Amino acid sequence: MLSAATSIAQEYKNGIGVHFKGLDFYGPQSGHYFFQNKLNSSTLKNETKLFWDPSIRVSYWHFFNKYFDLNAGINAAALQYPATDKDSMYIKAKSVAGATRSQLPYLAADAKVNFNILERGKYLVSPYATVGLGVSFHQDHRGIDLPLGLGANIDLGKGVFFNMESNYFVAISKVNQNHLSHSIGLVYWLKSVKTPQQSVAKLPEPPIAKDTDNDGIPDKEDACPTLPGKREMKGCPDKDNDGIVDSDDLCPDVKGLKQFGGCPDTDGDGIPDQKDACPDLAGLVKYKGCPVPDTDHDGFNDELDKCPEVYSAVNQGCPEVKKEDKEKIDIAAQGIYFETGSAVIKKTSFANLDKIVAILNAQPTYNVEIEGHTDNSGNAENNLVLSQERADACGQYLKGKGITSARIASKGYGDTSPVGDNATPEGRSKNRRTEFKIKSY
Repeated sequence: MLSAATSIAQEYKNGIGVHFKGLDFYGPQSGHYFFQNKLNSSTLKNETKLFWDPSIRVSYWHFFNKYFDLNAGINAAALQYPATDKDSMYIKAKSVAGATRSQLPYLAADAKVNFNILERGKYLVSPYATVGLGVSFHQDHRGIDLPLGLGANIDLGKGVFFNMESNYFVAISKVNQNHLSHSIGLVYWLKSVKTPQQSVAKLPEPPIAKDTDNDGIPDKEDACPTLPGKREMKGCPDKDNDGIVDSDDLCPDVKGLKQFGGCPDTDGDGIPDQKDACPDLAGLVKYKGCPVPDTDHDGFNDELDKCPEVYSAVNQGCPEVKKEDKEKIDIAAQGIYFETGSAVIKKTSFANLDKIVAILNAQPTYNVEIEGHTDNSGNAENNLVLSQERADACGQYLKGKGITSARIASKGYGDTSPVGDNATPEGRSKNRRTEFKIKSY
């Protein structure tokens, strides 16, 4: 049955088609496909009906290769569109005599890729599988479908094909409904116009030139016929003997490296000398070839120095916390109290908190970590939450006094770090505390 037909391969790149379609929304709605009975209200007899809506489609085709084509088109119809899946009103309007429903305009567009099971144009009949994406417009709705289908092209000759295709449109948008489409039509492939190639006349080879620069390399082999050079440099000069011809060498008088265009990198830091602000000292690109700076000259470079603008030869470049400051803060922390069972700071604690603020203001390199602790009375999880809230409350008080957030950290430990015996009232009192840990970076 299959025989060789017109070869269209690369000769036919684009095609146009007209197709007559039947749109079947009734099948997916009712579960009954193709021909069904419908009562004739005049004769009171059942008549076999095909509940498809007629439609017309105009298509554009494009040849990718012998197995793949693009098939895109616009489809128009007037039909009854089901409002929902299993729309009883729609099914009744289609299948029951006397039941009616308005027919409204329906417009759709789709683009599909065809996989030719048999090469189109090589065989009389070329079946294919197709998949793509479609968009439809009905009433005030716009939705997206996923068409999946099978089809066949029958070669009628001279670029004309009879096309048959069936698709199942899977609704992606909620406003759309699943449906089938069946079509027949004609596709005409337009013959491509090939521009004839013009032959280029071959010029005769020039006569053999002399060795103009007297470097022992004939001019036709010499890349620099007017400049004496070396054979390994194809006759071009290399004054600094770095293996890079002078015309390509950014530093022709100084021996250099190929990766830097012939320029040297004296300190071996990967930055050529002409771009290196410190050519004799290995450095970094972000410092223009110089080493990492030490702004405060304390022996810690700025990338390691926690206080790069404050001189300190210890403590990672920051001044150490003064012993008297630590003692004052520890004493002040012992006088911070909260309302029972809450994170509300008692007013009697404000004076002690202000002492801590004064020390932090006087020492801008100090940072503080506020620790909240409770005794073991009550639920451990609740104690952890309460301790965090109390530590946060102290942090908010410091912020309200002008201490920046970057200098403050707070953490609640609940009853996990006791300093006293929770079996005694005195021990539990010690465990209910707020500690301020000062560090200088």
